[in-house]
Amino acid sequence: MYLQASQYHVLSKIGCGSDHVIYKVENRLNSEECAIKIEKSPGIGQIENEIGMLNKLKGISGIPVLISYGVTPENKSFLIIPLLHGNLGEIAKKKQLSLTQILRIGLRITEILEKVHYQNILHLDIKPENIMISQPLVNDSKILHPDLIQLIDFGLSQELIRNSKLLKDVFIGSLNFASRQSHKGEQLGYKDDLESLLYVLVYLRNLTLPWFQKPSWGYREVDIKVIGRIKQFHFKTASQTQNFPLQFQEIMSYIDTLKYDTMPDYGYIKSLFMEMLKKPQCSIFQIHQVFQSSNEIETSILIENSAENNKDNKSCDQNMEDMLSFETKHVQISKIIGKYVTNSIKSISDIKS
Repeated sequence: MYLQASQYHVLSKIGCGSDHVIYKVENRLNSEECAIKIEKSPGIGQIENEIGMLNKLKGISGIPVLISYGVTPENKSFLIIPLLHGNLGEIAKKKQLSLTQILRIGLRITEILEKVHYQNILHLDIKPENIMISQPLVNDSKILHPDLIQLIDFGLSQELIRNSKLLKDVFIGSLNFASRQSHKGEQLGYKDDLESLLYVLVYLRNLTLPWFQKPSWGYREVDIKVIGRIKQFHFKTASQTQNFPLQFQEIMSYIDTLKYDTMPDYGYIKSLFMEMLKKPQCSIFQIHQVFQSSNEIETSILIENSAENNKDNKSCDQNMEDMLSFETKHVQISKIIGKYVTNSIKSISDIKS
């Protein structure tokens, strides 16, 4: 099928990624508006991969319906899915979601991932921009409706094949939301999608992450392993869970016990989300951890060349001595890291050495 010969008329550009462009299109036959995703250059392969994954996941609620697909006259692959209302990244910038809304979103994505994982498929790029809603969030109870929350962008998805090294020694995902295993180059599995989901929920709650990359800081190259160490450090503390009920930490702890090829106990995870929704008050536990010396922080995080990155501010040693509270520490570390454009990082080959 060639786009120019089809019944779809392009209306406007609505988004783009590192390898594709998304347009709003109209079906001339029924006036239905859809979204078309076209690769920027022929042969990139991610849209072709996504087409295959969407076909395998056909019929699962929360996964977009693949309306049509094919190639353009320039041999660029494209796919057409229903036009959705917006993504959680856009929504979070406009309004603060309530704890109840965030927990419902977490429960719904968990339900979707359960069905995806039972097909032995890993998403591998869970982030706010890849979680869409089909209509405005007016009624909280509708969040759990099968069609409201949609998980999109399966361009990086892979089937989990036991004893395969396909998902090892490679960084897959986006810098802010990729799992710790991805940063380490360890074999990826079901648990990694769930870990990324927890980072998304923390971001929606706090509107930041300890390692979050802000556009105002400009673009600087960083070692993905450094950010992985920061994630590892915070995963072992309560810094991410202090604004959630205690069951959130239980989910994190449970995920941490899983092997890459262990199918998670989704019944258990969903039950913890349900407990949080019954009484969505936050834990009264607060972070008052004080670091005794700069050596303790340097040993925990191991940030290489931080003095060079921070040359326009105080020296690295002075910065470390000034980090008296947990919150101060992670803000300073984030400034050291700099910024990557999340959408541009798709694999280890996208990180300049």
